[in-house]
Amino acid sequence: MSVRKIAMFQPYIADGAVDRVCEVLKSRWVGQGGLVDELEKDVSKALKIPYAVAVNASSAAIRLALTICGVRPGDEVITTPMTCTLTNHPILEQFARIVFADVQYETGNIDPVDVERRITPQTRAIMCTHWGGQPADLHELNEIANRHGLSVIEDASEAFGATYRGAPIGAVSRFAAFSFQAIQIISAGEGGLLAVRDEGAFRQARTLRWYGIDRDNRKANALGYYDFDITSVGFGYHLTNIAAAIGVENLKTLDAQRAHRRGVVAKYRSSFATAPGVTLLTERPDRESSNHFFTMHVERREDFCRKMKEAGIETSIVHYRNDAYNVFGGLRSDLIGLERFSRSYIGLPTHMHLGPDDVEHVVATVRAGW
Repeated sequence: MSVRKIAMFQPYIADGAVDRVCEVLKSRWVGQGGLVDELEKDVSKALKIPYAVAVNASSAAIRLALTICGVRPGDEVITTPMTCTLTNHPILEQFARIVFADVQYETGNIDPVDVERRITPQTRAIMCTHWGGQPADLHELNEIANRHGLSVIEDASEAFGATYRGAPIGAVSRFAAFSFQAIQIISAGEGGLLAVRDEGAFRQARTLRWYGIDRDNRKANALGYYDFDITSVGFGYHLTNIAAAIGVENLKTLDAQRAHRRGVVAKYRSSFATAPGVTLLTERPDRESSNHFFTMHVERREDFCRKMKEAGIETSIVHYRNDAYNVFGGLRSDLIGLERFSRSYIGLPTHMHLGPDDVEHVVATVRAGW
């Protein structure tokens, strides 16, 4: 008898994406073009943000934000160690110093109290992620940033569709970086997007995205080329029309994805509230998670994972504490919340390919113990 297989993550591609990609291929305009503009406009409308700049990775969006914030060699950026490594690589690419703040055991998100303790005259920005799609304490973080003349940069890779105090994630802080990677809620196969609040930062991001060239103001000349100036070093961070075509179609599924994932998580929370060996993370009433994945704390985590694997259910810690990697400086002993969180958390799937029977199988397996 075969064992049921339930993946931790599984890409979801809208039906219309295939036809849309074929149209792009037939048009022969496969690089950055009109569909990238369409994706930016659609995301701006969906997230109620004034400006959006599509790029080829969420790490590229973060790098743009750091550059616009003026982060230079020797500066400091306060950030979370509980995240994908792509969150923090761009800080090192700017030759700046990473300053890890502690995280909350109850949420996995950065602790604003510890953030403020770590601010120095060299601090230029505060970065946070939204663990599993659950928004961080953005009000507190932005208040701290405003008091000290800093910018908040959100790595919102896992939080597309989440809300904070009624506002979509992306519409709260000065910068928010999103991911369109294959397993994200809104996938373009690969890619990302930077949400910005002011026109100056928007124009700077668009110019930096394409090698420092302002494509909106260049002029064609008689030599089959363009007249333009380059005033700063830029990057090759532009998105293709092929990726944008997938993103445009997948964005149309956002409401359905939010409803599906919300239902899965509601079932998990009600079923595991009294399950032995399980501690649920805290849900706060002023915010709604995107539910990219479900996190809980479990006793004897390795035993738990083995039991789930035997039942055909893939689980994952998803990301490892970044301070464990030598490139980020090695293990720290002063991050007490991180130490507690990282010892016992585990992720469960919430993706669109989970059917009702799959969810019941996950619930029954957890409640049966390990």
